[in-house]
Amino acid sequence: MTDSLSNSSTQQMLALRVMRLARPKFAPVGGFSHDPVDPTGFGELLAGKVSELSKESRNDLPIGDYLIAPQMFENIYLGETFTFYVNCELQTSTQRVVLPCSVQDTTIESSKCDGQVISHEVKEIGQHILICSVNYKTLSGENMYFRKFFKFPVSKPIDVKTKFYSAENQDVYLEAQIENTSNSSMFLERVELDPSQHYKVTSVSHEDEFPEVGKLLKPKDIRQFLFCLSPIDVNNTLGYKDLTSIGKLDMSWRTSMGEKGRLQTSALQRIAPGFGDVRLSVENTPACVDVQKPFEVACRLYNCSERALDLQLRLEQPSNRHLVFCSPSGVSLGQLPPSQYVDFTLNVFPVAVGIQSISGIRITDTFTKRIYEHDDIAQIFVS
Repeated sequence: MTDSLSNSSTQQMLALRVMRLARPKFAPVGGFSHDPVDPTGFGELLAGKVSELSKESRNDLPIGDYLIAPQMFENIYLGETFTFYVNCELQTSTQRVVLPCSVQDTTIESSKCDGQVISHEVKEIGQHILICSVNYKTLSGENMYFRKFFKFPVSKPIDVKTKFYSAENQDVYLEAQIENTSNSSMFLERVELDPSQHYKVTSVSHEDEFPEVGKLLKPKDIRQFLFCLSPIDVNNTLGYKDLTSIGKLDMSWRTSMGEKGRLQTSALQRIAPGFGDVRLSVENTPACVDVQKPFEVACRLYNCSERALDLQLRLEQPSNRHLVFCSPSGVSLGQLPPSQYVDFTLNVFPVAVGIQSISGIRITDTFTKRIYEHDDIAQIFVS
């Protein structure tokens, strides 16, 4: 229990004291290096004297050989639970929270005290004000009242940075970097991604291989977590603009003495992929083919615009003639509504061996006469 916030008034018959309830902490381990083979024993004697002086000058209250009770107001971090002993209400920078208290209709004798333990989950960073109001009546029947204010800052315990990577199959990879910005070590109990309604999530982690290494986070340490989000609507009827909302990161941790903290980020948003009006993806293609033996490439064309498109497929033969299209060019793909797709297959004839790239696919919007060029959509090894 840390006695950290106190205030009294000479005009009042009651003194008000706020005490933060905190668990003990580990005592710092001191040492003194000396030569164990020193025949004079001077180093060992000096180390013993320094150790005695350190114990005599310690300001913290010892609870044993390893634990001490903190005698100062420790840092309070966002997501932790602030537990204290007083009758009060709490005011943050944006709101005032009335905290329940049952210290009432109580007779306090001289040199006695009364109070209540109150806990409040800290949900904002910045300056907080503990407002304590006391109403009491003296033995002579005089009504007395006073109010005290106690200020304390709330810091951010962790810093979260995110990066998004878009895959060709519409999956989204989220990389989350979590840094311990507090002054003490913490053990990460859970780092999960609560996806939005449009995605299902899979965690890509190494916790099975290194279960303890990934959980311990010392001050300034950084851990990286990777999540794969797959659209629930595989047919993409929602449109890409509806897939920008990813979800929220939910994190919980404990300090070295078991105090629990929990934070959840605001809704994560990613920038919509810049595919333009249409997007071409390769759905199926062989990795290796034999030379002079034709093969097929299955393609899917998405309408990413907000209007219907009348599309036409045109094929340009590559100048190097390593891969030759056998499919007809100038084929109409029909009208494609917004957020819909159309499938088509290309027949390709390999002429030269080696790693060859498929290029020369042209999609024309017959209404606007705009041509969308698609090159290097896939690589094939020709043996």
